[in-house]
Amino acid sequence: LLVWIKNAPSPQEICDRIMDQNSDFQKAMVEYLESVHQGEFAGGDIDNISKQCEKAKADQPACICPTETLPNIPPYKCQDHCDSPNTDCAKCKEYTAWLKHYATEVDELLYKSNRHRCKQRGCKDPRTGTCKARFSRDVHAETKVDPETGALILKKGEAWLNTFTPAVTYMMCCNHNTTSLLSGTAIKSVIAYVADYITKTPLETHVMFQAMQRV
Repeated sequence: LLVWIKNAPSPQEICDRIMDQNSDFQKAMVEYLESVHQGEFAGGDIDNISKQCEKAKADQPACICPTETLPNIPPYKCQDHCDSPNTDCAKCKEYTAWLKHYATEVDELLYKSNRHRCKQRGCKDPRTGTCKARFSRDVHAETKVDPETGALILKKGEAWLNTFTPAVTYMMCCNHNTTSLLSGTAIKSVIAYVADYITKTPLETHVMFQAMQRV
């Protein structure tokens, strides 16, 4: 899925404005990008999330995996306490509880669907031993700007995760990759990839039925 933002500046215009030291554009751009996609779990590192998932499974063995369920509809936010939730307000309690559930479920979905595992995917090149999907990825403690090119190197905390949008993870309950395309080369590459992906030869009927049966 490619999303084009109407009236957005071109990649070159964005680069020029990011390089402008007298502009607030760089800060606003970083805040926007970090708000719509990220590269780490909300509840800790991958080891902590692994332990949380194992504990949840042990505590509730009959619980259905979130990758096989539909997301819970969020409750309406209390209009009387928009700025700060009131601990005595029933609506605030309900909304706060949902937010906690949302963060926990997104982390579990990411751990089970977005986490790359070379052994299970068989993606190692037999000649070089490197991962064909280019994992593990570089991690960055904070977003930086390359002073020479103006390229944004976005914050990323987990080497074995794609960048993602938490709301999309929660709604779709599956693996996805969210990427900001800030160069002509990146745009062309993704267009070619998407075009190649959607024109793949369809699955055989019996394979489709097998997949449906597993789900």
